[in-house]
Amino acid sequence: MNKKIMVLALSSVLVLGLFRGPGESQVYRYKDKDGVVHFTDTPRDEKYTQVNDERFVSSQFPYYRNNQLIETAGNKLELVTRAVVGVKTKKMRGSGFLINPRGQAITNYHVIAEAGSDIQAVTFDGREWNAWVIGTDPDKDLALIQIAGGEYPFLPLGKLTDAAIGKEVFIVGNPLGLSHSLSRGIVSGVRKGVKKNTPLTLIQTDAAINAGNSGGPLITPYGLVLGVVTFKASHSNLPIQGIGFAVSSEDIISGLSLTPAKESAPANFSK
Repeated sequence: MNKKIMVLALSSVLVLGLFRGPGESQVYRYKDKDGVVHFTDTPRDEKYTQVNDERFVSSQFPYYRNNQLIETAGNKLELVTRAVVGVKTKKMRGSGFLINPRGQAITNYHVIAEAGSDIQAVTFDGREWNAWVIGTDPDKDLALIQIAGGEYPFLPLGKLTDAAIGKEVFIVGNPLGLSHSLSRGIVSGVRKGVKKNTPLTLIQTDAAINAGNSGGPLITPYGLVLGVVTFKASHSNLPIQGIGFAVSSEDIISGLSLTPAKESAPANFSK
């Protein structure tokens, strides 16, 4: 990406900070004394360990576990769309995706930032459910919401090592109100950035992103979530196409403190 295009990307609606170029460096992980998981591309001390070859154990990282329904489905992408929801407030329309059967879903912070208690989630069958915020990380544009109702289909989260450049990916969401729409592209790059001193990893893609896609998942053909769609590059005087970004799934886990304790007993909190 040359300097001119980078400047244009940073002039988009959501400015995400200074990018440092392709993310070819090693990724490191550390869990602090409170059980919160942190990721970085620059290890701060010996506590951080490399994650490239690490296999996340389901008992420790439940959000990395496999989803047997997706694995055995004949049409995986059709099943994946059932785990995507529309997110509605009085001022915004966006998307979200479920990460466990009890109705916890990821979306963008900017989708629900001014919603108060007025949030509805629209599931694949067209039903509307009340929802409420149980966690946020505004610096990473992340929100965790709880949806009322019963058992839900859900999507497993992947790792940065699953986001290989050139890999085929899909975006599911509700662009322009067209519910559960699917668009296809590739991973164009993995970008390291900083927003308000907060490290951030963005997965760049050329898959179509339009108004209403915010908060939807960026997924592999096998239904593994690589990130949450957050914005696309735009400029008032120059048409830009095929430059969109998703906050990585590892940022989702660290930013929203998705630990085994959170999965078993969600608590109301805001970062």
